[in-house]
Amino acid sequence: MRAISILKWVVLLCILTTTIISCSKDDDLIPDEPKKEEKNNNEDKDQNNEGSEGELTLYEITESKLKKLKDYTVTGNHLELQKDTKKHYEMWDLVLKIVPPKYRVMMSEFLIFAGEESGTAGFVVETSSDLSKWKMGLAIDFAYEGGFNSGGEFAYTIIHEFGHILTLNKSQIDASISKENCQTYFTGEGCARSNSYIYKLYKNFWADIYSEFEKASDNEEAQNKFYEKYKDRFVTKYASTNPGEDIAEVFATFITQENKPEGKTIAEKKILLLYEHDELVELRNFIRNNTKSRTKSRRLMLPEPGSWKKANKIGDPTKSHNIRR
Repeated sequence: MRAISILKWVVLLCILTTTIISCSKDDDLIPDEPKKEEKNNNEDKDQNNEGSEGELTLYEITESKLKKLKDYTVTGNHLELQKDTKKHYEMWDLVLKIVPPKYRVMMSEFLIFAGEESGTAGFVVETSSDLSKWKMGLAIDFAYEGGFNSGGEFAYTIIHEFGHILTLNKSQIDASISKENCQTYFTGEGCARSNSYIYKLYKNFWADIYSEFEKASDNEEAQNKFYEKYKDRFVTKYASTNPGEDIAEVFATFITQENKPEGKTIAEKKILLLYEHDELVELRNFIRNNTKSRTKSRRLMLPEPGSWKKANKIGDPTKSHNIRR
């Protein structure tokens, strides 16, 4: 009986061992469920490649040259726009004519996107926390609407967006200072340095009406009333969005306007403020010389100041540079 009992235990042990080994082999065939954090990162990566907001192709900028980082997953007309790299480089060539080499070092990425859904022609956004590097996005469909740079509209878009990089970069804004500790003007990205272009604009032409501007920021009707009340202070209606958009519009007008203004209005005095900086006058000459029409040397590939499509609209007052959403 004792021998039979021992035999039973041996058989039972063999069965259990076989079962465990079999289960282990089955588990090897089933991939591990990714960790929640890893799964979310993969989902975000997939979404980022979808081009859900019109993104077509992202380029890296190195020494003024483009290197493709990725094509977004798109179909139909967007796929055709994505494949037309000749147009991508024609757009970039105009950027090179407008942005001098010493400023291009602040541009790390260049995005080609389709803007018909968002109604956006261009945007910039910082790619480094200290504001030393920026991405510029330009809409290919708007760039070629009516022909490339028709009416100078596309050139104006580049100048305006470059104006944001020029006035919000690391040399102009200290991103390490919070709003509570800022003694000048807080742009949203950081605190304006005391010698920055935007702080000079704010101190001279915004400080006395800023509290009224903040109250008007709650709704569109109030924003329109604010603009109508202080209309002579702004080169365009869009400039009344906030000081960040104002300085970009003043800069664009400074570039596109043929003659130096007399300073009869506050808007003109803002333009004259930029003439006080030799580096900006040099920049103005660079852009205007590079955007002369090849067929008519006296004309520029630039629009009349204030004539661009969004000049008579107001953007988001909470964003110093209205990035695409």
